[in-house]
Amino acid sequence: MFLSTPSPQYEGPRRHREHCEAARRWQDNPWVIDGLFVEVEDVHAHHARAQAHGAAILREPEDVGVGFTLYTAEDIEGHRWMFGQRL
Repeated sequence: MFLSTPSPQYEGPRRHREHCEAARRWQDNPWVIDGLFVEVEDVHAHHARAQAHGAAILREPEDVGVGFTLYTAEDIEGHRWMFGQRL
């Protein structure tokens, strides 16, 4: 995987939602529909670190019935990340 800062012309999810009603509706849910799922060893510790560093938490850690305790966060460009610990 490669992550980088895009050029000024790039319109990430956050900027796109500013003028696109459909994009706002797609993002109006706690699930990641176009982002990443990352399995972590301790989801509560991971969540605490993310929150302490200013992450936009969209869903607090919870067991949602899929075999993982999950939480969802959004990065500064509006990309959503779901982090989970296997139950």
